[in-house]
Amino acid sequence: MIDTHCHLTDRRFDEDRERVLDRARHAGVTHFIEIAYAPGILPRAQAFAAEHPAVFLCPGVHPSESAKVPLSWIETLRAEARHPRVVALGETGLDFYRDYAPRADQERWFRAQLGLADELGLPVVIHQRSALAETFAILEELRPQAGGVLHCFDDGPEAVERARALGFRLGIGGCLTYGHGPLEEAVKVAPAGMLVLETDSPWLEPEPRSLRRNEPGLLTRVLLRLCELRGWTPEEADRITTANAKDLFRLPIVPAGGGS
Repeated sequence: MIDTHCHLTDRRFDEDRERVLDRARHAGVTHFIEIAYAPGILPRAQAFAAEHPAVFLCPGVHPSESAKVPLSWIETLRAEARHPRVVALGETGLDFYRDYAPRADQERWFRAQLGLADELGLPVVIHQRSALAETFAILEELRPQAGGVLHCFDDGPEAVERARALGFRLGIGGCLTYGHGPLEEAVKVAPAGMLVLETDSPWLEPEPRSLRRNEPGLLTRVLLRLCELRGWTPEEADRITTANAKDLFRLPIVPAGGGS
């Protein structure tokens, strides 16, 4: 399995980060995309990836960080995004649930990152809360050329069709285990090629929750719920979601024993 969205450089992993990685590998999670969603996080994420070949990077400006980061930082982001371990930009988008930043700042950085993604040929990782209509309106206006993923997807079948038309995938994580009916229906009807797995560690622990933190090794809980909804075996779900992640992010992963 591939965890396409995690925050393993978060301070909550400082005491046992290597053990977290070991547990993930034991559970069958082989690769990770670390989301560096603010300038202050990027150096830690880069150092982490330098130590771990299975870690790829996604740098960007989260909507809640958008008022803190001058738009001139996009020149630094442009340079950092050319690093060979970078596979996407983000997470970017709109968050009207928290409103930690003025909406104008959120949209300004959202549009800037979509433009940079097209310039560099990278997919985008989209964060949205209480802003689905506004987020889709901008995506459908600008139509990112390399597609992307709707991170932490928890909407219904109507959103699936709009995402499909944009060439986007759906990031399926702990929310799938929370008993959300529209999300379950969306996962049932979505084309298999749209589904990728994620944890958003340390947030959104799958059921049964301890309310402590999430980590990549718990991705098996999401996988099993996905199997229940789709009628897949774990092997099928692993194969399909891994292939989707490799395709979207163009991950240079060679299977054990060689081949492509």
